[in-house]
Amino acid sequence: MTQPYAYAVWIVRAGCEEDFVSAWRELAEWTEANAPGAGVGRLFQDDDQPSRFMSLWSWDDEEAIAVWRSQLGFQERVGRLRELLETYTPATFRMRIEVAAARPSTPSAWVNHVEARHGRT
Repeated sequence: MTQPYAYAVWIVRAGCEEDFVSAWRELAEWTEANAPGAGVGRLFQDDDQPSRFMSLWSWDDEEAIAVWRSQLGFQERVGRLRELLETYTPATFRMRIEVAAARPSTPSAWVNHVEARHGRT
């Protein structure tokens, strides 16, 4: 079984972005202190549409996510966040594939060739 993630897309009312980030941080700090099974939580902001945010939080298991979402403290904090939102779409996901780009410890022969050709050796 792969690790589950709590995922959400948050569309924030124009002009409320910084208030939203502060309120999400409060939710994150509360989660860290009160939600066993929570891993790393991340909040992302769209460069092209600054009112769109995406959060992704790793969890030990789906039961921990369900308990977290059912807690009064979670519901209160998300309620405050909703006051700043146009829409909120939560979901639970499981990772299917992960690819990490390998970084060579030494440059390849091709890189050495190109660097030498352009006088960068």
